[in-house]
Amino acid sequence: MKTSDFSDDQSLLQYLAKVLHSSVSDPDGIVGATAQLIRRAIDEVIDAPRTKRFIFSECEKTEKTYLGTKIEILFRDAIGQPKGKYLDLDLGGIDTDIKHSIGTAWMIPREALGKPCVLITENELTARFSLGLIVCRTENLTTGGNRDQKLQVSAYGRNQALWIAHDMPYPRNIWQGFDPKLMALINSHRGGANRVAELFENIQKTPIPRSAIPAIAPQLDPLKRVRANGGARDILRPRGIAILWGQKDRATIAELSLGPVLSDEFISIRPDSQRDLEILRREGHLD
Repeated sequence: MKTSDFSDDQSLLQYLAKVLHSSVSDPDGIVGATAQLIRRAIDEVIDAPRTKRFIFSECEKTEKTYLGTKIEILFRDAIGQPKGKYLDLDLGGIDTDIKHSIGTAWMIPREALGKPCVLITENELTARFSLGLIVCRTENLTTGGNRDQKLQVSAYGRNQALWIAHDMPYPRNIWQGFDPKLMALINSHRGGANRVAELFENIQKTPIPRSAIPAIAPQLDPLKRVRANGGARDILRPRGIAILWGQKDRATIAELSLGPVLSDEFISIRPDSQRDLEILRREGHLD
């Protein structure tokens, strides 16, 4: 299939959007999957278990420039589509570029002119992101270029884009502005499971992304510290606190009105009503 097979750019963008929606296997769809991969990409660049950093602003400039590549790789994996012949992605048979920007300064290479492009941007302070599609026509780009002869998407071009998600929330960095006294309390425990339990006991009814767990429980399988069989679930269960997983416990989370919780997030709750307690007992989360 070629871009010339479509009568106009909007038809092409609608086709590509349909491919995106149908390709992703995540139960939260393309919007939820993108939200989660942004959080994962940023947390992997921060690399808290090794660097002891917790926020993106602490990263080196060279590390920050790698974020776009990391997001490109995770995005392609999330939708299960291969690399294109010349560009980053083969999307439904159409060679498509992927461009990420912290802000709206997407840089478009000359080889992408006339081709469609996936646009991704996020703001780590507000935890909001956008995901869109655009055809890189000259009228959608700035007239100037940088030394690499790359152009930028113009304000007019942003209005021509098809936005699948516009200024939508993604999992926030829970360590941004985190209470230092609570962090000291968490770190006072020697075992990773106890540190994770302390986190979930103090931060309840708030989604916590799985990528946050290795920051306080670094090991080959940090999520083992969340699960039962010696993990935080077993520690908190006698205290009347349940930990639910956004992927496996979706129905229970909905019944408890705790959502939205994405498939890659956990949330803890100490039930404050008999109804909620009975739900958690019925599902085997509490005794």
